[in-house]
Amino acid sequence: MALLARRYALRAIWVMSLAYPCLLLILACVINPLAGERNATLAFLLYLPQSIWIFSLLPFAAAAWFLCRRWIWIYPLLIILFMILGMGWRAQPFGSGTDGPESVTIRLMTFNRGQHSSYSLQPFKNREQPDVILLQEASRREANYRRSEGYREFPHIHSMGEFIAMSKWPILGVSEVRSPQRVVFGSTARHGLADGAPLSGDLLAMRLELALPGGDKFAIYNVHFPTPRDILNDCKRGGFLTGIIGVPVTPWGRKRNRYEDYWGQRIDQAKYFIRVVNEDPLPAIVAGDFNMPSSGYVYRMFSTHWKDSHCEAGTGFGYTFPGRTRNLFSLGGAWLRLDYVFSTDGWEVGRSVVETQGNSQHRPLSVTLKLQQDASS
Repeated sequence: MALLARRYALRAIWVMSLAYPCLLLILACVINPLAGERNATLAFLLYLPQSIWIFSLLPFAAAAWFLCRRWIWIYPLLIILFMILGMGWRAQPFGSGTDGPESVTIRLMTFNRGQHSSYSLQPFKNREQPDVILLQEASRREANYRRSEGYREFPHIHSMGEFIAMSKWPILGVSEVRSPQRVVFGSTARHGLADGAPLSGDLLAMRLELALPGGDKFAIYNVHFPTPRDILNDCKRGGFLTGIIGVPVTPWGRKRNRYEDYWGQRIDQAKYFIRVVNEDPLPAIVAGDFNMPSSGYVYRMFSTHWKDSHCEAGTGFGYTFPGRTRNLFSLGGAWLRLDYVFSTDGWEVGRSVVETQGNSQHRPLSVTLKLQQDASS
């Protein structure tokens, strides 16, 4: 009897050692993109280093090694698939047609300077030679950039709130994109009203209208979505489990409703912004700090409508946040893609590079794009 029980126990461990990596792959490739921020637990887990899941495979891999070594090959295969499909790893592109001598391209750089820790953008800027630089969290710094010798190649500089845009080409127009409501953790206002008083919506983006040297006009959106820092900090105390154990009419259920209402507001805000950009008559580039992980539901909303430069022409994981960390699971480096360059139909992405040096909180991103002739107005 004891021998039979041992045999069944070993078989159960073996089945689990194969089932667990498959479940992780399903989580990354199916559950997160379809549910993601719509569930309080999944929303929190999206912001963790996804390499945690790879480390969690080690005990199961050890069990598989001792129980049935002929199946051990499945682990490196599933890890590679998880890195590509779940973590966004991309191989080195073989080249692109956007860098030809007769191609008119735009090289755009985006950077949330936030808590930059005395990081200087100039070395990366000098190496990349961008035509346009978009900055977020740069309030009241326009005059500094106008006076700086390091940015003399940008004669056209505009600011709006926290946003600054610097361009080598004339900026033909500037306007704001503001959501109908603010997204604040703890607020249940979904339609711009609180206690009967109208709310001023979040400033989501600064829209710029420019023209290529050949005269083709296009739009650029300098983007910064609200940070979810407050809810993530609150979830660290165990609240993230409400997505699993938040039974209705219980305190955990009420907390789950509060969390998921907040994430619902973020989804509504993203839908509104997508609609605004899609109604733009000009081909558009949408760049900046979206404060969304690349494996969740909100990201899928954006990537369904627009092209992500990293997926088109990026290398490696393309992580942009945090620039420096002591997190062991991320091996001391960045573990999230929060900063993106998206483009609407008509753009061809030729190159996408993330700065990997320096100690800034966010890493700057440089992307080269070409406007196809039939897309210009």
